[in-house]
Amino acid sequence: MMSDKATSFFRYLAYVIELILMFVLSTTPGLMPEIFGAKPVLLICVALTAAVFEREIPAMIIGMLSGILADIAYSNSIGVFTISLTVICFIVGYAANNLIVAKFLNYLLYAAVAVGILFMLYFLVWFVIPGVKDMWSYFTAHLISRMVQTFLFSIPFYFINRFIYSRLNTEMG
Repeated sequence: MMSDKATSFFRYLAYVIELILMFVLSTTPGLMPEIFGAKPVLLICVALTAAVFEREIPAMIIGMLSGILADIAYSNSIGVFTISLTVICFIVGYAANNLIVAKFLNYLLYAAVAVGILFMLYFLVWFVIPGVKDMWSYFTAHLISRMVQTFLFSIPFYFINRFIYSRLNTEMG
C-alpha cells in the first residue's frame, strides 16, 4: 500500500499531466476541429472536474494552473481565466466537499454555472469594457458555441477525474 503522501503526489501529478495534454491538444493548430466557429476550452473541463473531487486548496491550485494555461492559450495575458478559475475552483471545491455531494447531476449544475460565469467574465473584460464593435456578433458566432462545447466536453472529464480520484485516494478505501 502506498502512503497518503505518495497517493496524493501521484493524483496531483495525474492532474498536471492531464492539464499539459489538454493545453497541447487545445493549442495545436488543426488538431481539434472547430465546431460552429469555436473550440472548447478543455483546460476549464479539467479544472472544474478536479475541483469537484479535491479539497479547497488543491482545487484552487489546479484552477490557478489551468487558468494560467488558458490565459496563455486564449488571450496572451495572465488575468481573466487565472483569477476567475482560481476563485471558482475554490468555491466548487468547498461546495462539493461541505455543502452538496459531488454526484454527477450536481456536477452538471456546478459546471453549467461555472462555465457561464467564466465566459461572461471573459466577454465582459475583453469585449464589453473596451467597447469592441461587433461584440454581439462575436458572442453569438463564437462564445455561445464555446460555452456549450466546454460544458459538454466536461462530462467525460468528470468520469476520467472520478476514476483518478477513486484509484489514488487512500481516504476512499
